[in-house]
Amino acid sequence: MNKHRNKQRRLSISEMTLLGLAAPTLMAGGFVNAWLKNSHVEVMRDIDKTQHRISDHEDSINSLQVKIDRKLNIYQIRDDLAIAGSQLRQIPASSVEKISRYKQSGVAESVGEPSAIAQVSP
Repeated sequence: MNKHRNKQRRLSISEMTLLGLAAPTLMAGGFVNAWLKNSHVEVMRDIDKTQHRISDHEDSINSLQVKIDRKLNIYQIRDDLAIAGSQLRQIPASSVEKISRYKQSGVAESVGEPSAIAQVSP
């Protein structure tokens, strides 16, 4: 038993070949793993940037929608017209006439809207 203990161990040709093939394969696997993780991080950053841009656009759309709603507020329109000294005044709905472009006779039809704005001629 002691004779094997003092004997120096040497690697065989097959072990050297296996070691020579395994080392570059493991190194290449490590490089590919690092490269894939790096690309994953870059893709996640791009996704975050895109989501941030989308949320910014949604915020601007909501802001514009609020501005549009304010501009289309009938009471605000009336106040703005009064402040500007416009000649546009509210008229009764019965005086609004709908003229069909398909009728040749020129007969006007009455529309039942609650209120309308018309220009008062001087």
